[in-house]
Amino acid sequence: MADDFLEQLADLEVLAPPAEFDRQLHQRVNRSLTAQHLLDLLTGGLPWAALCFAHALAGLVAFSITGRFGGERKS
Repeated sequence: MADDFLEQLADLEVLAPPAEFDRQLHQRVNRSLTAQHLLDLLTGGLPWAALCFAHALAGLVAFSITGRFGGERKS
């Protein structure tokens, strides 16, 4: 007799997944991964690249004005 809840679940018939299940699952996962990558790029990658570019541009402007490279030290 199947009085136990788990035994009752074991007796139930499980239907096969739909034919398009794998494709739909991959599409949903790929959409969420693409959104996560774009969010990471917009919040992390692009600001860091802009900061590095601004640093190089400031060095170029300083070199153009003073004629000396910023990394040089006086002896």
